[in-house]
Amino acid sequence: MENNTTLKRTLKTKDLIIYGLIFMIPLAPAAMYGTFLAPSGGMVALCYLIGMVAMFFTGLSYKLMSQKYPLSGSVYVYVQKGINPAFGFLTGWSILLDYILLPATVVIIGSSFANAMFPGVPVWIWAIGFILFSTVTNIIGVDIMSKCSWILFALQIAVILAFIICTLRLLFNGTIHFNTISFYNPEQFDLSGILRATGIVILSYLGFDAISTLAEETLNPEKAVGRAIILAILVIGVIFIVITFFAGMVYPNYEELNVDTAFIDVVSFVGGKWLTAITSFTLVLSFGVATTQASHTAVSRVLFAMSRDGVLPKQLSYISKKYHTPFVAIIFVGILITPVALFCSLEVITTMVSFGALFGFILLNCAVIIKFYLQNEEARKGLKGKEFFSYLVCPFIGLVVDAWIFINLGFNAHTVGFLWLFSGFLYLVWVTRFFKSPVPQLDMT
Repeated sequence: MENNTTLKRTLKTKDLIIYGLIFMIPLAPAAMYGTFLAPSGGMVALCYLIGMVAMFFTGLSYKLMSQKYPLSGSVYVYVQKGINPAFGFLTGWSILLDYILLPATVVIIGSSFANAMFPGVPVWIWAIGFILFSTVTNIIGVDIMSKCSWILFALQIAVILAFIICTLRLLFNGTIHFNTISFYNPEQFDLSGILRATGIVILSYLGFDAISTLAEETLNPEKAVGRAIILAILVIGVIFIVITFFAGMVYPNYEELNVDTAFIDVVSFVGGKWLTAITSFTLVLSFGVATTQASHTAVSRVLFAMSRDGVLPKQLSYISKKYHTPFVAIIFVGILITPVALFCSLEVITTMVSFGALFGFILLNCAVIIKFYLQNEEARKGLKGKEFFSYLVCPFIGLVVDAWIFINLGFNAHTVGFLWLFSGFLYLVWVTRFFKSPVPQLDMT
């Protein structure tokens, strides 16, 4: 085992964008559409729009930090350097909760769709198969993952275009009628419900953070990472909004839909058996293969960065001499998510999975304001309009919107999330011997 080998740089901006889009899953609304309908009062497209706005301003903060700190570890590194190592650790610890739950979430969804298509194969066999495939391909390298991502992204886009074309056909022949219920439904409008649904929707945008975890495997990361993050947020946001807008237009009486099969029922009405079969098959590959791979990659890189700094066991930072990947962290993630995917329900996981990301995003926006504005008096006095907007206005907007959504998360999310944070704080106390020793961090020199 080796811990001095560097990660292999092979990825370009376009690879990062596709990786982020695959992580965020263009077809994500198809799997969880029914979950969003009731709390949002049918205004699912509005929830995705709010989520995109929140993530866009937070993405601008990521862009600044990725230019200054082009390292694996994502928000963990950015808050560590922007505020202090203790807050950095708690941020990394918090987002690990999401990154551990997310691979399990997509495995559960992919396995459910696979079992529906092939009932003879038990769900647990599909789950283990997806995890094993993800573990092996991640060890071999991100270039293999990148090639798979391109193929599966093209397949998802083809299905989305087919859905839109079929919907427009029904609209033009008068079978359905134009409406904007997915953006505004006056009879069902409830701001707290919309924000709760948006809190779950944020899960679909988490992939932009994952892009930054590949900084040390990217060519010219100072430019490529930030550019990919912003473009990925905008592209996926538009895709989500369009999909859910058309779904709302097809079925304005959303109460009639089955929660578990809501989007598939819409697809069946729009395109019949052939489109339903293609959509289901694509969902199996998208969740079970592509996003399981991508989320597995992301969490292993966060563990790698925290281990390299010394706040987690050093073995997690060991890199394969042959493949130049953090193979111990990758195997550990595979082992960790297996029982979660096999024994936890999707309903329980999805209520908790956005806590860590939103907590991290809040601290990240604070880190940008502190690092680039408050701590740099000379720069602050000489700031021009663009810099003032980038260093203060944008991160402040991101901070407010993230905090707004965070506060409106459900009781289970707050309970589990804060317990997880408290356990991280106790671990940090133990590592630092009640803060008598400094919090370990990467030496930038």
